[in-house]
Amino acid sequence: MGRKPKARRDPYGAWLQQLRRERKLTQQELAKRAGVPQTTLAYWEKTGRLTGRQIILRLASALDISLNKLLRPDRAEQDRS
Repeated sequence: MGRKPKARRDPYGAWLQQLRRERKLTQQELAKRAGVPQTTLAYWEKTGRLTGRQIILRLASALDISLNKLLRPDRAEQDRS
């Protein structure tokens, strides 16, 4: 009986985690700023599943970034130029 293979982190969840770490925030600190439980933020980072406009707006505000940057990680490099 071998180990289960580790589930891959969702690319969007990894992007969210990267944004948080760039700002030197813990999950608990960002969760508090966004007004959500830390376990919810951990779930988002693992699955990449954010729901609800208000949550997304609060998260972008808590990270001090635009909605475009939060929602379009594939365009983040273009935004830096």
